[in-house]
Amino acid sequence: MNENPFDFKKFLYDSKETLLNPKGYFETMSTTGGMVEPILKALIYSTVAAIFNFLWVFVLGSAVSFGMFGGAMGFGAFIMTIIGALIGLFIGAVIMLLISSICGGNTDFEANLRVSASLMVLMPINAILGLLGFIDGFIVALISIAIGLYGLYLLYLALIKTLKAKEETTRIVVFVLLALFLILQIVGFFTRRAARHFNRDLSKLEQIYNIEENANNKSDYAYYGNEKPSKFPNQALDLVRENLSEGDNMITKSKIERLVNLTETLSQSGEDNDKMLVAIQNAGYSYLTEYTNDYLTVISGITTVSSLKAIEELMDASKNDNETANDFKVDEMLKAAAIQSILSAKLTESDLVTVYNNWDLVKDLEMKTNQE
Repeated sequence: MNENPFDFKKFLYDSKETLLNPKGYFETMSTTGGMVEPILKALIYSTVAAIFNFLWVFVLGSAVSFGMFGGAMGFGAFIMTIIGALIGLFIGAVIMLLISSICGGNTDFEANLRVSASLMVLMPINAILGLLGFIDGFIVALISIAIGLYGLYLLYLALIKTLKAKEETTRIVVFVLLALFLILQIVGFFTRRAARHFNRDLSKLEQIYNIEENANNKSDYAYYGNEKPSKFPNQALDLVRENLSEGDNMITKSKIERLVNLTETLSQSGEDNDKMLVAIQNAGYSYLTEYTNDYLTVISGITTVSSLKAIEELMDASKNDNETANDFKVDEMLKAAAIQSILSAKLTESDLVTVYNNWDLVKDLEMKTNQE
């Protein structure tokens, strides 16, 4: 295989002719001369495209959002563009060979490699026009479609003029590729558009939520405040009464006091398991699980009373507060929390009253647990 020396002036002329006079260029294009020329041609095209990709990422990306990492990302894009183009050159040559074979054209690999390299003239054009992607998504979609259509036109001319493929078969293949290209472009455009709308709507939702959250923080009531309710929430209790247990009471004042004292002792034991076991046994528990069950029962009790308190405060809240709560299904969540707590601990109404009457003691238990 004879390798022709690379002529940069001829490269510039061929590039101009490919873009401005493609029919004439592909009619006279040589299909021999070695593989060095098409490889160097692809390397130059990809390097020019990589330079523009680097500039867009480094200048716009660094200035807009990437900060100190803009340069690193730009350099990464630079290297990957060149490497990807060289790999794509040979993959493109194989695809060209397959298409040419289907269309009855030249199946020599070198010929198809040279055609593939010539078609890569669109790489720098696409990279230069990529700047408009930072301006308007619709514009860049139109540009991508235009470049893609022109690329298919160049492919058609290369097949019938350079690779001597059958014109009728080539036309059918190109029309099929055109249909696939347009479908992908349309799907891509609407996907990007939907993603932009989703992000915009999500931002609006976050803004609304933050406003409502701030308003709720400033309101006169709090769903799970530390303060004891001014009265036992009998009215809200009626909403979940059917879930109350009819068995023995699970919570007593003495049990709460024992839990408070034991929890404080355990927090002072550090990680000494022996001391913890002795403290648990001294408190009247045979196993750690017994202490845990009693503790969870009392916490379930205060969770239930807190939820019922919040439900009653919603009942008495302003219209705007109620509308906000309804939008986020707050009342339903509070009711579900109360029911779940009642069922998990098998709480009776007397248990809830005991928690209410010993509110400060139960809150003390919570505090000591957090300290632990």
